[in-house]
Formats: sequence, C-alpha cells, structure tokens
Amino acid sequence: MRRVTTEPIPDEVMAKLLDAAVRAPSGGNTQKWRFLILTDQAKKTALQKIYSEALTDLNATQYKPMMDLIANGDPNDPEVIQVKKTYASGRWLADNLDKVPTLLFAWGKPNGESSIFPALWSLQLAATAEGIGTSLTTLLFKKHTQQVLDLLGAPAVGEWVPMAMITLGYPTGKWGVAKRQQPHEVAFQETWGNPVSWTVDQPLWP
Repeated sequence: MRRVTTEPIPDEVMAKLLDAAVRAPSGGNTQKWRFLILTDQAKKTALQKIYSEALTDLNATQYKPMMDLIANGDPNDPEVIQVKKTYASGRWLADNLDKVPTLLFAWGKPNGESSIFPALWSLQLAATAEGIGTSLTTLLFKKHTQQVLDLLGAPAVGEWVPMAMITLGYPTGKWGVAKRQQPHEVAFQETWGNPVSWTVDQPLWP
C-alpha cells in the first residue's frame, strides 16, 4: 500500500508496531536489529530526491523490459494493464516519498536477512491490523548507501548493515486481494517438478 495520506502516525501506534517486530524469530536469538523512525521533513525531502533518481535508474536498467512493454504493448492486454498499475504505484511513491508521514529504516548483522525480514514482515502485518499501509523497499541501499547513511547520521556499513526502508501511512484507498500466480503453480511436492496434489482456484485469504 504505497499511496497514503499525510496524517501522522501516533507514537503509541509506532510502539505497537515495533513491539511486533521484535517478537519475530531471530537467528540464535541474537536479536541483532536496529530501527530508525524518520518523520523529519527536511530529511524526507532529501531522501525523496535520491529515491526518485534511483527508481529512474532502475527503470532504465533492470526494469527496462517492463518499460518497453508499457510503451509498446497492447494497452488492452491484461499483462500490460497490470504492469502499468505497478509502475504507477512505484512512481507515485518516488514522487511523493517526502509526503509519507513515517519512514522506518532497518539494520541487521552482516548476512542477517533471515532475522531482519521476518521482523519487518511482522511489523507490516501489525500495521495492516492498525489500518496503516506499508511498503518495503531496498532501493535506497542499491547504489546510494553511504549518501543515505550520512543523511540519517547512521554508522558506515560494518557491524550494522542497512537492510531496508518501510513506508508507513494511512491509505488513500482500500486494500484488495493481490493478484498472484496460484500456489499450485509455484509449488512442487516431494521432488522438484512434481506437482502438488491440490489446486487453489481463488484466493483463500480474502
């Protein structure tokens, strides 16, 4: 849920969300994570410029096939329509990151993704329960890590590694069930390539 209002998130709600995060599984129970909550407008404005440039670069490289599909594909093709929606959502965030009320940055230990991402997903699920929309991105840490760390007053990569940023805000729209490949289309049973014994014809989590 990238499109959100500017309504601030109360401190007591953020406390609940971080409490959910730290209850997540942690490798060796080391609880090697740190979080930085950012609401400062000047810093968000600076980050918006960096993020927008990073997305433009990503669209010109890794996502170029998607951009070509939007430019040259049949506008009535469901795949083209979905790609356009995804692009528009991502572009909205890049253009409006400074208006998102809260940005949450997460650090973990080197190679500690197996601990930090369950914590962040727990936070996102808790946010949904509180009516707050979130999106997780690692884009700022692809090519602009040190620039972002300097802006945040955070230490250089070493003991702590920046892992992701989550945007948080109250949605401008309503949640829908995400369109995805069906579970039986992406799962095997017992042996690679062997289909599962069941099918899912419609979302089971409306």
